[in-house]
Amino acid sequence: MSRLPASQRLTAIAAAATESFGRQGYRGTLTADVAAKAGMSAGSLFTYVESKEALFHLVFLHGLDQLPETPEVLPLGTPEPGETAALIGRALRDVPVPLVRAALAGDEPADVAGELRAIVEELYDLMERYWPLLAVIERCAAELPWLDALWFGQARVGVYADLAEYLLRRTASGRLRPMPDAMVAVRAVGELVAFWAWHRHEEPRDTGLYDDKAARSTVIEFICAALVPESYPPNPAPKEPES
Repeated sequence: MSRLPASQRLTAIAAAATESFGRQGYRGTLTADVAAKAGMSAGSLFTYVESKEALFHLVFLHGLDQLPETPEVLPLGTPEPGETAALIGRALRDVPVPLVRAALAGDEPADVAGELRAIVEELYDLMERYWPLLAVIERCAAELPWLDALWFGQARVGVYADLAEYLLRRTASGRLRPMPDAMVAVRAVGELVAFWAWHRHEEPRDTGLYDDKAARSTVIEFICAALVPESYPPNPAPKEPES
């Protein structure tokens, strides 16, 4: 470990911290444990990050691909008040399911079944890509009120609201199967995707039991089969302008 350049050491520290914060929470994560997982002494850790707050900030810099390849100054300093919240807030605003937003902003396409499939695929891929950070957010939100407000109060509820509005609109036009409660339906979709794209990776006993590609395609097919009617109605052809 001593021969690794600083950027690789920071990457190792960030990976170890991500696992610790995602499993033990903010208060339960000990810098000594993170150092041991990263293959260094506790004292060496503080030559790379100034504090536990800096370590938490590093997790998101690394996970969001915003960590410089060659940091100008080490150790990474303690972030200013609100700096980590701003970093996470920007990411949560930019990342969540842009295909849903595009669907709500535009006209209904001819192929709603294909539109739905693309939306579910995007949601699955985003959760699979960012699940280590999402685990940190959900686990630490119980201890950090500002993080709880960002995730549970804004970002997650916003995604569910957009999905519910999408389902209501496509149901109203007869293109998707009506559900007794749209919000319950999209929450069920979210929980199903979250388990297979995210939570099962946190359970060591599940490692190797399922093929990742097969799991992804099965979940997407399952959701689409539930929401697309068996007799899928085509969009009516546009009327010819009267002469």
